[in-house]
Amino acid sequence: MNEKEEHERLAEEKRIQLNLVAQQKELNGATFMDKLKEEYNAALNSLNVDVKKLIGDGYEMKGLFLLKENLERIVKVHTVLDSLYHIIYTNQETLKHCKSKRLDQVRYDSQCGFDMIPLRSQSHVSSFGEEFDESIIMVNLKKCGFNKKHWYLKDVLINEIEYLLKVLPLLMEPDFIPFEQNTDDDTTDPNNDRYISKSVKISVWRRDCGKCVECGSQEKLEYDHIIPVAKGGSNTERNVQLLCEQCNRQKSANIQ
Repeated sequence: MNEKEEHERLAEEKRIQLNLVAQQKELNGATFMDKLKEEYNAALNSLNVDVKKLIGDGYEMKGLFLLKENLERIVKVHTVLDSLYHIIYTNQETLKHCKSKRLDQVRYDSQCGFDMIPLRSQSHVSSFGEEFDESIIMVNLKKCGFNKKHWYLKDVLINEIEYLLKVLPLLMEPDFIPFEQNTDDDTTDPNNDRYISKSVKISVWRRDCGKCVECGSQEKLEYDHIIPVAKGGSNTERNVQLLCEQCNRQKSANIQ
């Protein structure tokens, strides 16, 4: 790469970064990634502070139950983050072919300085084969500057989460709402009584880990009203769930 090409590349990287910052500022309220980061930090803080205090004050069972609850929250956040990352990681060639600016941003970001790395869920698509284990993952994470320690959580878990929270905002458009395109038109129209807000969609997708609550499928997911609006159901998080197309059609048939 000659000097002119290097100059053009750096200028393009700067432009991409400015565009990403501008897009973020244009958003009203927290983004999907903001919500995940907020939930992770809250659970981690409760694990570090509240659990220790309860046990130290003699409330062992309360402390252990809170520990279990926070661990489940952290694992759920990791599941959601990892499912998004896996989609991007396994489709890198498509992104490169289509000249994704966001992928370039991760590959050349001055703070990261690394290509996307395979995590545990990508082990079967890596070139390491059967020898690809957690120690190799941690070597890669450490090279990228992620080497956080925790008194309870496994190193690979907490550092994968920290890595994903750093990388995914660069790879995803800030206003992204998972599977919003798969909902019926009337659930995306603010003037319709079946309208589901973006904040509710974010909460539901995070709660259900991006999977159909009936069969566990991650394909052709839709936002479904548990109690139909026509029968008095609301558009709140409690009354909305993720169903795959097949389970949703089966449910509708049973209701009718």
